Amino acid sequence: MSTLAVAKKDFQDAIRSRALIVITGIFALLTGGGAFLSSWAGEILEVGDEQTTLDLLLALQTPASFIVPIIALLIGYGAIARERESGSLKFLLGLPHTRRDVVFGKVLGRTAVVAVSIMIGFAVGMIAIFAFTGSVSPVDYIAFMAVTILFGFVYVCIGVGISAMTRSTTRAAIGGFGLLGLFWLLWGFIGQIALYATTGSIMVDQIPGWYITFVSLPPGAAYGLATSVVLGGNPLSGSFGTGGMMDGISTIATEPWFGFVMLALWAFVPLILGLLRFDRVDL
Repeated sequence: MSTLAVAKKDFQDAIRSRALIVITGIFALLTGGGAFLSSWAGEILEVGDEQTTLDLLLALQTPASFIVPIIALLIGYGAIARERESGSLKFLLGLPHTRRDVVFGKVLGRTAVVAVSIMIGFAVGMIAIFAFTGSVSPVDYIAFMAVTILFGFVYVCIGVGISAMTRSTTRAAIGGFGLLGLFWLLWGFIGQIALYATTGSIMVDQIPGWYITFVSLPPGAAYGLATSVVLGGNPLSGSFGTGGMMDGISTIATEPWFGFVMLALWAFVPLILGLLRFDRVDL
């Protein structure tokens, strides 16, 4: 009950954030705009009435993979560090809450906030899809939204986990967004250096299995793999499937379930590390 009490109060406090309202508005515009652009491109390419809900959901996946981590980290990074800075954390722990209640309560409360933001954005996207296609597949849409909320939960766990490890919001922000920069900017570059070191070239005829596994590890890649359960296909095929680059390659990283496993690891490993650190520090 203490965890739920912390989560309820945290949700009520976080939902009033002006930054959250602005970002949610931007996300809603992007989902609606993504549906419009996809429909417009379909008309240009004369896809016309054959365009389906799945086609437009694919158009929503890219903006979601960028905006959702930003929203979740903005909501999560200050969850505990900000209360340590202000001194309100001592008051919170003076109530019948354990440190574990506080960490898990923050995760639940902030995930609920992110879920509300995602549902608002996707509601706008659903209206846009219905307007452009005349129909929406509720099952596909809800399943895609559920996987996206899971993706947001992962970054909330990362943000709260880092927040629990640090004493200041500045350090927590640097840690959270630095990790995001690693995933977005450096991960692929590191993989290409390793590919060059092992094969002597980054333009290879056949991609090694270890390289496919490596690029599938970050949360964004895992999200793309997990959504393939709903959207079909395999996101790796678009990158490496041409010219027989993946022919004969057998790796678990091409399986959709691997995406869910990686999302679970990225959620719980930072959170557990943060909790272990938070349990041992003097406030």
